[in-house]
Amino acid sequence: MMFAALVQSLGGFGFALLAVPLSALAIDLKVAVIAVNVGSLYNTLILFVRTRRDIDREVAWRFNVPAVLGMPLGLYVLANVAQDPLKIVLGAIIIVATLALMRGAGNFAPRRWIEVLAGWLAGILSTATGANGPPLVLAAQMRGLAPDTLRATLAFTFTISGSLSFLMFFAAGLVSRDALLLALAAVPLIVVGRRIGIRLQPRFSGRRFERLVYGLLFLSGISVGLSGLLG
Repeated sequence: MMFAALVQSLGGFGFALLAVPLSALAIDLKVAVIAVNVGSLYNTLILFVRTRRDIDREVAWRFNVPAVLGMPLGLYVLANVAQDPLKIVLGAIIIVATLALMRGAGNFAPRRWIEVLAGWLAGILSTATGANGPPLVLAAQMRGLAPDTLRATLAFTFTISGSLSFLMFFAAGLVSRDALLLALAAVPLIVVGRRIGIRLQPRFSGRRFERLVYGLLFLSGISVGLSGLLG
């Protein structure tokens, strides 16, 4: 989670995409999803407070309102659907979508309905896997948001979705003592990772930031897919 906090401070996303698969190598996936959800919520809340002036509010609401509608479906998936095939499919979708956007980024015009669809998919992924960033980031890249705006908009969105996801996990009886203790133990390390990432932010702007985002998306897809293949 320390490494995930560093990455999220730089690119605006990637906490759950990095922390959940790595955690799931050592602990039960459901425990990992809950623990990372709590740790990510703490991290994004701090980032949101720091960057709230840079939020693109129109895009943020197109992300958040549909996400709320997708979360109950994601909760059902988490409780009833085999996780390994789900992660393999998710990893493949992330890789294909990232490659398509990299090859034709200049040819994709931003569309509001794409941002709404991305929000709905992110809501499903938020409660199903904890990794809800890729649809939002792909839609934000099509919109051409500046690095500071992208980080701020995603921080706001992840704070809303993370809070609602936790409430749904709690209502469904999925929040365990082990998950809460893991998240609590990770807080000091999350602080360290976030501060390192913030100090490195000036080095990532313009084209370098764009390459960072695409690289994180691509590695996230590989990470999620391999986690499913390896079980």
